[in-house]
Amino acid sequence: MNKLARGTFLLLTVLLGGCVAPKGSMIEPAAGPSALVPVGEVVAAVFGPNGRLWRLTPTKRFIYIDYSDDKGATFSTPVAVNPKAQKIRARGEDRPSLAVDSAGRIYLLWFADGKQPWSTWFSRSDDGGQHFSAPQPVSDQAGSAKQYQDILALDSHDELFVFWHDERRGEGAKLYYAQHDPANRAVFANQLIEGEVCDCCRTAVDFDQDGQPVLFKRMIYPGGVRDHGLLKRDSQGKWHAKRTTFDDWQINACPEHGPALAISPQGRYHIAWFTQGKARQGLFYAHSDDQGAHFSAALPFGERTALASHPALMTVGQRVVMVWR
Repeated sequence: MNKLARGTFLLLTVLLGGCVAPKGSMIEPAAGPSALVPVGEVVAAVFGPNGRLWRLTPTKRFIYIDYSDDKGATFSTPVAVNPKAQKIRARGEDRPSLAVDSAGRIYLLWFADGKQPWSTWFSRSDDGGQHFSAPQPVSDQAGSAKQYQDILALDSHDELFVFWHDERRGEGAKLYYAQHDPANRAVFANQLIEGEVCDCCRTAVDFDQDGQPVLFKRMIYPGGVRDHGLLKRDSQGKWHAKRTTFDDWQINACPEHGPALAISPQGRYHIAWFTQGKARQGLFYAHSDDQGAHFSAALPFGERTALASHPALMTVGQRVVMVWR
């Protein structure tokens, strides 16, 4: 199952639940339900290996985590992860990110001001949410370069990846990533992924059957065309990009509509995206059975006249679940 798509899908159901604190709730400091006013009305949510549902909520000054053992009907008392107040930032494509590995370790990312606006902060818990590590920036240039659109991804061996947009090179945003071994608490080693990416569209991430990360991303092609491409890392650690959509959306602006990707256990790639190109307009779905070398014909979905947008995907056995705004 695609862990990232799963977390996005759960967002729709988690918001319906109340915030009732059960006995034995987590450590202080905590906040009552009235304090949890999300910045930009965005949260992150994901199931842990024991079926516990974790939720991460950014407010104006603190990032809060709570959990539910009854699938979102009630939640524990929210706990602030950052010990000191920060100017928290969050918006539609810049959401906090949450992941839980097979051992129950919890990993968190959120956006807040540092020495400059839009830095990303990381914290982890090795004891099931009772304690969290001191927040630290992911970027090794966080003091001088804007960093945003971060996303967490866990591979099948519980190795943690972080992907983000970074403006350190002074020529628009570039795509960077870092790996973080659960046994290694060292600072993330920042690495550049080559390719001209769209500044404001989120990155979709999943892992192929060989364990390598696969990115589905809106790219910038010659003539200012903003179509999508797959970026894959080989066994030597080198990234390769392949154009995947040919909608011919030529626009000198950022669409702010990121795509979706889910790879099934059988290796089928499922993709969904939004476009306003010359070739087609609206939301579309396609799949590939040869690791992205070829894709099926684009299948439209959603009501275009109702501004259908922002797709998310997840695989459940032989089924595919699509969610969109």
